Amino acid sequence: MEHFSEQPFADFVRGVSEPEVSRNMRADLGTGCPKCSTALDAWSRLRRLATEEAAYAPPENLVRLVKLGFASQPARQPRKWTLGNLVFDSFAQPLLAGVRSGALNVWQVIYEGEGLTVDLRFGRRAHSKDAHLIGQVLNKQEARAWQNATIELSNGEERLVAATSVNASGEFQVEYEAKDHLWLLIKAENRNTVRIPLTNPR
Repeated sequence: MEHFSEQPFADFVRGVSEPEVSRNMRADLGTGCPKCSTALDAWSRLRRLATEEAAYAPPENLVRLVKLGFASQPARQPRKWTLGNLVFDSFAQPLLAGVRSGALNVWQVIYEGEGLTVDLRFGRRAHSKDAHLIGQVLNKQEARAWQNATIELSNGEERLVAATSVNASGEFQVEYEAKDHLWLLIKAENRNTVRIPLTNPR
């Protein structure tokens, strides 16, 4: 006996089959054909699921309220800062033979970002929590000092800890209490703020 394909079963359970096809299918199902009975059962369950899908849709008024909520939120402002990229760390460099047992009391790191090179040297006073930072901001493309920059030190809560400006040579100096979650911000003219995470001087 030739069995029906999937399409006639899909039409049959939806009630859109041609009259002659419907009669033939009923006759075939009346014979107890297991393959056709299984196909009919599967398509009937699928139709029930499709019919019940509307019951899971949220109410239109709730959807409208959610859309209004998103529409009323201000557009997210573009990020106006750039994370500095570490290009040099003096502690990552091996010490020369003969001085490896000596204590290194100056730590130098160099960061780049927004076309600027930021050279930083850290030091700590003996038996003190205070650290001092000496830095210089340079124009990476022209290899000259960047004179129009403000230097700010802030904590993880964006609270200002210290602030200064660079001199004519792009140099600056800051003293601060060494602790975790500090950021150095270089605010240069016509550029995004360069953010550099400050680790406690070692």
